[in-house]
Amino acid sequence: MANNSRIILPFALWSEAPPSLSVTSLFINFASEDLITGTNDGFMVCWKIIPDQQKIIPRLMLIGHTSKISFIVGPTGNHKLEQFVSISDNDGQIKLWNNEDGRCIEHIRTNLKHRAAQCFNYQLTNEHFLVCCGCYSEIIIYDIRTLEIKFTLIPSHVDAEWISTFFIFQKSTGPDVIITIGLLDSGCVKLWAFDPRTVTSNTTIEGTSVGNNNDLVPIELKEHESKEIRTQFGSIIVPCEECQRMILVVHGRGWQIFDGVDFTELCTYTTSEKEVVKNEHWIYGHFPTPELVILFSARGYAHIFRLPENATFGSSKYRSQHNKTDMQIPKWLCRLNVGNELQLGQTPVYYCHTKLKQCQIYRADSAGQISVWTINLTRFSTTSDIFPSWSVSYKDVWSNAMKNVHTVRKVFNELLPNQVQKLTASCHLITMDRLAFGTDNGQIYLLPALKLISYLFLSNDQPQENFDVQTLSGHSQAITCLIHPHSEYSRYDIQHLLSGSIDHSIRLWDLATNTQLHMFTIHSGAILMFHIPPPMLNIKVQYCVCSIANDHSVALINLKERKTVLLANRQSYPVVGLRWRINDDFLLIKCSDGSLFIWQIETGNLDRVAHGVLAEELFEWYNDPRLLNAGGDLQNDPLSMAMTSTHYFQIRSTWKRRDHDQMKKLNRKLGNLRHDLIGASSFKHTEYRLPIVIQQFHTNLGEDLSILVLFDLLQLISQIIVFDLEKQHAQNPKYIDTANSDARLQLTQTSKSLAVLSDFLVSLLHPWSFDKTMDKICQERLQLYRTNRYLSYGILSKNDHLTIVLPTWQQYLNDNIPETFLPLQTALISFDGMEVNENEIIRQKQERVENYVYQWRWTYSSILNTEHLLSLVTMVYILMNCDRWICNVTNDQSDQAVLNQREAWSKLLQFYCSDMLEQCQTKAFQSLSIEILCSHWQDLCLELRDAARKLLEKELDHLHKNHDAWHIFISKWSILFNQSYNKEADGALYDQDIRDIFLDDLSFNNETATVTTVNQQYKTQQMLSIILIGIIGARYGQEVEQTKQSNAPIKGFTVDSPEMILKLSRILTSLLSPSNFDHIPIHTVIRRTAIDLIGRGYTIWEPYLDIGQVLLTLLDLCAISDSTTISSNVISGILTPKTDTCLTARTALTLIATSRSNVVIITLAREIAKHVLSQSGQTSSSAARTAAPSQTTLTIRNEQKHEILRLIKILIEKCPHDVAELIIEVTDIILNCIDLSTLRHKSVQAVHETFGLLLKYPIVTYCYDSPKLCVGTKTGVLALYDLKTPKYQPFQAHPKNEVITCVEFSPDGKYLASYSAYEGILYFWQTSSNTFFSTSNTIHLVSRHAAQRLDRSIPSPMKKVDMNWLDRTTVRMYWHVDKSEKKFTV
Repeated sequence: MANNSRIILPFALWSEAPPSLSVTSLFINFASEDLITGTNDGFMVCWKIIPDQQKIIPRLMLIGHTSKISFIVGPTGNHKLEQFVSISDNDGQIKLWNNEDGRCIEHIRTNLKHRAAQCFNYQLTNEHFLVCCGCYSEIIIYDIRTLEIKFTLIPSHVDAEWISTFFIFQKSTGPDVIITIGLLDSGCVKLWAFDPRTVTSNTTIEGTSVGNNNDLVPIELKEHESKEIRTQFGSIIVPCEECQRMILVVHGRGWQIFDGVDFTELCTYTTSEKEVVKNEHWIYGHFPTPELVILFSARGYAHIFRLPENATFGSSKYRSQHNKTDMQIPKWLCRLNVGNELQLGQTPVYYCHTKLKQCQIYRADSAGQISVWTINLTRFSTTSDIFPSWSVSYKDVWSNAMKNVHTVRKVFNELLPNQVQKLTASCHLITMDRLAFGTDNGQIYLLPALKLISYLFLSNDQPQENFDVQTLSGHSQAITCLIHPHSEYSRYDIQHLLSGSIDHSIRLWDLATNTQLHMFTIHSGAILMFHIPPPMLNIKVQYCVCSIANDHSVALINLKERKTVLLANRQSYPVVGLRWRINDDFLLIKCSDGSLFIWQIETGNLDRVAHGVLAEELFEWYNDPRLLNAGGDLQNDPLSMAMTSTHYFQIRSTWKRRDHDQMKKLNRKLGNLRHDLIGASSFKHTEYRLPIVIQQFHTNLGEDLSILVLFDLLQLISQIIVFDLEKQHAQNPKYIDTANSDARLQLTQTSKSLAVLSDFLVSLLHPWSFDKTMDKICQERLQLYRTNRYLSYGILSKNDHLTIVLPTWQQYLNDNIPETFLPLQTALISFDGMEVNENEIIRQKQERVENYVYQWRWTYSSILNTEHLLSLVTMVYILMNCDRWICNVTNDQSDQAVLNQREAWSKLLQFYCSDMLEQCQTKAFQSLSIEILCSHWQDLCLELRDAARKLLEKELDHLHKNHDAWHIFISKWSILFNQSYNKEADGALYDQDIRDIFLDDLSFNNETATVTTVNQQYKTQQMLSIILIGIIGARYGQEVEQTKQSNAPIKGFTVDSPEMILKLSRILTSLLSPSNFDHIPIHTVIRRTAIDLIGRGYTIWEPYLDIGQVLLTLLDLCAISDSTTISSNVISGILTPKTDTCLTARTALTLIATSRSNVVIITLAREIAKHVLSQSGQTSSSAARTAAPSQTTLTIRNEQKHEILRLIKILIEKCPHDVAELIIEVTDIILNCIDLSTLRHKSVQAVHETFGLLLKYPIVTYCYDSPKLCVGTKTGVLALYDLKTPKYQPFQAHPKNEVITCVEFSPDGKYLASYSAYEGILYFWQTSSNTFFSTSNTIHLVSRHAAQRLDRSIPSPMKKVDMNWLDRTTVRMYWHVDKSEKKFTV
């Protein structure tokens, strides 16, 4: 929940050639027909199998791993694929993915290297486990939902060898026990058997308290049986699915069949002299039937063997011959052959499935081809090789999808005279709004960035001659990398561009003149990439750029002095990582063999070389977030430094270019510090950057690259608001006179780019084809452009894991539209001959196809729908309220044009929040994510907050209409909510370490331990449950109170609503006060949300709150703003947490005061009286008797007094009747909160500022000469204040049961007139000092006169009578009832 405003919206521009798909792992779920491939480059592709059409269509690309994916596992059998796990050994990462939308759900990092992995389903509880073994001596069992280690199966020997393989199963006769058989490298078989239900109940838990959120200790289980068998090192166990007794053990030069009961060897096959299997190296096997076995070789072939009878379960001769001397040899039958085995760069991967004597074999290879064999096991050819039944080429499917799509290379070929074959590198010049592309022939071209991507994404038919193309010529071979240093740090020259090539040269370019400034030829290999040093280094390195080449060398080149500062060329292995030692100017270079080279930057000498564990510890030490945040406390530690994680930089391979690792740079380019925009300073136009990042993506050097476009919604909102203020300031005549023409021109150009970008983002996100009327408004009135149908949307999930929809899937949807989607209208009939109009039918069908592809993205993911709709509503809020510069309206156009634009935005907003939201609530489309909307409830961006609240309230209203769905929804979140409540602590949060959620730490780094990540995820869900239940209670809790009074069944909230409201009230109260949870920072989201919810639902949890404590705490929070000019009615901008706390507390106070004005007035009066007594050193026995024992009197500070006065003014305006009922208390509050001495010095002005609203009441009057204040009450008492002290002198002027209607001092202050309408008598009183020695005031009755009496049935008598003095002795009274008047004399 930290950084909750950060919404990054990714889009992809693909090249005509696909990213290389060198498959290293394969998983298939036949129940849901999903196929997933992991690649050597670290990304995955999710495919959909279409068996009827013999097609496999790539659907999603998942980017998250940084190296080869070793295993992909998930549920099999009859379970549809909802989630799956990917494992990468090189980076030690295990990730859990959602199959439907491809988002990363959970991830951990370990230092273990796995050799086998399997997903196992425990049938009795339907739990899924991830089971792994590898280069360690245990079998580890993870909970697949949380990736938490549940069990550890360990051998009995302490110094046991590694477990090379295993298999896990449940017996059909005893399904309660899980049986695991593992094979050690030495050939020892070990068996573990356990019941996870009984073992879990005896789990030891760390800590003194027991709860689901505590860290579980993995349960260690030792084996029950073991046996030595005759096999070779690194064997693989493959069980038979049909008969669990038959075990296949595969090793490189042969394979064996064992009986699983006692692991008796039944038959053995070693590589024979037969030519077809002579040179095979076996890697895996499969049992299609008990009598057949398929063996797969490293060369890419598959061989089918028939087992002898003694090794076939079910045969009469089973186990009849199991001695080594008389064993029968399996019979070779045939070979499965594709034909491209000799061209493969690495071993292909296989996946097999047998059903009803039909065996399906899938093979995926390094060329991106998936081959499928469907073999009838009862009859198949044994005379020749069996070729695939059908196959799918990744390149062919991609080419078919991209043939009609506009790409960057096509744009270049249309603009340039020479054809561009490949784009091999790109760089986004953020500060110049340009894109630089390197080609395979060494040319570099630069184009306007925003204009180019708008042209590619939108159907705006932009003329090609508008593109201003710059050309840089100099390199002789393909460009490998480009960098614009000024886009990283402003200390570099904005006109400098650096390029690297296969020709071993690095060239520095001047973009202003399109000339080469210098050429560096220091490397003896192709340049792989550039890196910008951190800004904390010494001045010598401030203008340097670090370059890495494939000759394993690293260089520091100074762009300002045009010379080499450091050449580190002693590395013998590829460079895989760089880190900087800030304090001592050391550069650490890590190589693929594990060695660490430490170079001195100042002298250019090699300081030392570390190997082994020491090298790992020195290098990994910099990844610890605690050390990164420690700053200056690390001076005495070895190789200490103080730097941020954004300057950590890793290379995974020197012969391959994996630019998706550059996604880590988003931490520096996006999501930077927030700014309090209230009273913001002038924007620095020289440092202006559009809030968009265009990132290259390709896997190998020399490949045609694709482009990722990422929008930062928060930064865009921030810049729009700032520029709106700047434009308003620019219209000031003083600014026009002082500002030069260049500044005004730059402001105009920048604001124009920002307006274009805003419209561009809304065009990309708008749900085209849902409503033709809205489409017409967008295109004609708002100048928005329709997007390309095959737009590749993306989701940026946990820890910047990226999921992108592939154009191949959208092309398939376009070619295979369901007949049930938007059925054709009745064919139009022409009057000439009553014939069918075929052209109209074709047009309708084409429109139907386009609508289906456009609307498909709203059926894809609830997260995507939520982010897009939330972004749209936020953007419309912003654009609707901005000045004419953002509305495409020039200054010479009338204000009516601006109003028309805003009216169009208003209609669009209504469409998003009503019609579009209702579409998402139907079964045809994915609903919105409650969790995401809830996390933005108290967002620091006010527009984003309003949008999230509006959408969340409508979603909750929709759920609330369905009683069953509402009950299920509440029950789901109530479980987490109840776990966060501690009865012993009376509302305290259960987990005292819950502060981890609110700290801006590196909580989701790959280096986070397993338990921390799981615990963090749990705590985040726990906090969301508190917020969500609080929102629901504030919105629907009134129904609970009504049903409690009527003793009717509770339907509004949940079954145990009264108890839950009690819990929620105590939690919110606890969160409100910083003293209760000092371990939670005061300005975090949960605290600010608690403040908001207390105000919103005060009438619901009022019986469970201490109103005095709540009011004083809120008053205290109102006075902690970090902005002296803050306004209480801020409706736009991005706030700081401190400012938001102040504003939220003010809003909560206003809501509480207006909903329970009587209670608030009485409480404030009581607390102020206590404060006055404590200040004067007196005690009140009555106050002591009425005060609660646990209540503590808080000191009322001056800052709180200002907020109290503001609150009283609001009550006088909104609740005048309640104030009149408690006029004495209100007067006491005001007089105790003001400085009475100012009334004597400022006279009339001070009185007007202090009592302006109060004097509007006829029962309050002020004498300027004395000065005195008199207040009439409903009990006939006149309260006379002398204003020297805030105390009054009461006089029973009228009978106790008579309400005083009017009170007025004479002009000289000598007389006081009071009138009671229900009594019908006017009194004249003389005011004077009682005695010479006393300073108290008294009044004496002078005369009384009979006046008109009002009937007691007439309400609000104060509004029915006017009284004013005509002179020193005469009063005029006017009655509105009969419009009569009368004069009275003293």
